[in-house]
Amino acid sequence: MTQEQLQILLEKYLNNTASAEEEQELTDWYHAANMQEVHWPVDNEEAVETLRNRMLHQLKEAIHPAAPAKELPLYRNIRWQVAAAILLLLGVGTWLWLDRPATPPTATTITSNKNTAPVLPGGNKATLTLADGSIIELDTAGNKTLAQQGNTRIIKLNNGQLAYHDASQQDANAPVLYNTIRTPNGGQYEIILPDGSHAWLNAASILRFPTVFTGTERKVQLSGEAYFEVAKNAHLPFRVYTTDVQLHERGIVEVLGTHFNVNAYSDEPSVKTTLLEGKVKVSVSSPGDTLHLIKPVTLAPGMQSSFPNDPARLSAIQLREVDTDEVIAWKNGLFNFNKADIQTVMRQLARWYDVEVFYEGPVSKEKFEGEIPKNATLNEVFKILELSAVHFKVEGHKVTVMP
Repeated sequence: MTQEQLQILLEKYLNNTASAEEEQELTDWYHAANMQEVHWPVDNEEAVETLRNRMLHQLKEAIHPAAPAKELPLYRNIRWQVAAAILLLLGVGTWLWLDRPATPPTATTITSNKNTAPVLPGGNKATLTLADGSIIELDTAGNKTLAQQGNTRIIKLNNGQLAYHDASQQDANAPVLYNTIRTPNGGQYEIILPDGSHAWLNAASILRFPTVFTGTERKVQLSGEAYFEVAKNAHLPFRVYTTDVQLHERGIVEVLGTHFNVNAYSDEPSVKTTLLEGKVKVSVSSPGDTLHLIKPVTLAPGMQSSFPNDPARLSAIQLREVDTDEVIAWKNGLFNFNKADIQTVMRQLARWYDVEVFYEGPVSKEKFEGEIPKNATLNEVFKILELSAVHFKVEGHKVTVMP
């Protein structure tokens, strides 16, 4: 598509004269633009700001009358999909796709300090604590052998992954050494465990594991969220013990298959396990006679189990069918909200952007639905969320949510 054709399509869209085919053409162009460098046809800041303001006004007019159930359908219909796409191009994508460098746009709710830099998204950040207590900063470490634990070499690969290499000659009488990988707020990381299993850690997560799996099980402990692709070994079951941040165990996910996601954040209402491929069994591991009576459940692909983080509320493990793409959107670079309230939304944003969240006045009852790219700055995310009846004040890394 030429720049002139693109400009004509945009003008038609903004004037409500674009046909369904032209809207689809614009949508297709936007998705293709994510995969390559393109040139935005607006070549000055005033024109960009004018088009942005027109888009914001039209979005507010179009969306609110269509949301009687108080839901914000971020990407659920063609008009909003195209509109949000252009809004992101003018915000998230502006400095990526213009010929010249541009300053990222300021938030619609301005910070008290005009010179405050935008809050940037997280990235690949983690620390590795070795058995002797020494700590390695993985995001700044070079691509090399980082340490030797027993007969196991710890290597940072060229793609940034952390890998544990060959413990096949491990002395059976050698003590078991444990390592712990931690992602901070604003961090994520991928690790290849000693058995070849892959684990992707979301922000603010902890995974503790031995440098070589021995005995009768492959046991790891998780606080936070991780997606696993487990290497098959019928003779040595893989088990994820969900914990709080002090590594007090709460539940057990026993792997009978391969691909699954575990969300075990202590500040979430429940611990959730979602199966994508294979089979897993979920049970509760906590002190108390009542909890020992909780019946384990076995998941089939597309199913999610959940039980309350509060032991006093635990009576059974619940099962439901879910959209697995939505559950692992975080791993694929997206926030995916499905009728989420503002507090659920803000917990995810707080972890990824490393901010503190406060609420002023009554908490909004808005429900948010759809996807937002995780590579956006926080201010750009707020531009989209503020199309509903909720507003934000950003002061450094402090965010206040207001009605």
